[in-house]
Amino acid sequence: MSGSLPECCKENKITNRAELIDCMEALEDTKDMTIEDLKERLNCLNVMRHTDHLAMFKEDEGLLDIYDRASFTLQNAIEALGSAQTP
Repeated sequence: MSGSLPECCKENKITNRAELIDCMEALEDTKDMTIEDLKERLNCLNVMRHTDHLAMFKEDEGLLDIYDRASFTLQNAIEALGSAQTP
């Protein structure tokens, strides 16, 4: 993973619910991002949801709402940049 990820989302930094929320909210920042950066952020979000922090998501439906919002934001930004680059 490269420099497009916020510092709070780097591997082994998230140890509790509050840090997970901070990371997901930080991933939503799409300002000045390339499509590759956005895809990396979306991948990081998906890995957190389905592997790294699966147990936290199973215990807390509120986290799923934040995940869904962040995922939607990133997907929309990817689509917007993709359509803007297509002639």
